[in-house]
Amino acid sequence: MHFLKIKQVSILPVLAILVTSTILSFPLGSDKYVYAQSSKTNSTASTASSGVDLINIHTSPTNLKDGSKFEVIATIVNNSPTAIMFPSGACQSPLTAFFYGNVLIRHVQGCTATSSPFKLDPGKEVTIAGPGSGTIYQAISSGQTRATATIYYQIEHEQFANVTRSFLFTIS
Repeated sequence: MHFLKIKQVSILPVLAILVTSTILSFPLGSDKYVYAQSSKTNSTASTASSGVDLINIHTSPTNLKDGSKFEVIATIVNNSPTAIMFPSGACQSPLTAFFYGNVLIRHVQGCTATSSPFKLDPGKEVTIAGPGSGTIYQAISSGQTRATATIYYQIEHEQFANVTRSFLFTIS
């Protein structure tokens, strides 16, 4: 009888994880964004030694509320002497973000269309949004949130590189 109680106690956490995973795997409805407070961008990082930099990092929408879905927008500046290429694939974005709290990253079934590689010539800049299709950033808790944005690109001779910058934003 003591064995049955231990077995029941160990099954409950597993069952709770399965139920939670199942619920989170369904796409969320189309929530409206509520604008409450502006975000802040932290540009304390220095320019990359490769000559490629990541600037003006912010969320879109800029004013987030707990529960809002959002994306990250950044400008990539190519101050290197050669062109750079952004990887292509099934609705991919070369811009990703990592959050140190207050944000849930969900992976859902994305699109199946392929995108072509994008070339950025020396001295040019482009603004890119992330994440790619199939990934959702959702604010889950209010407060100032620290994050890092990373841009992945390819340089001459098929060498891959990336630049990572920190930024701050507020969820109300």
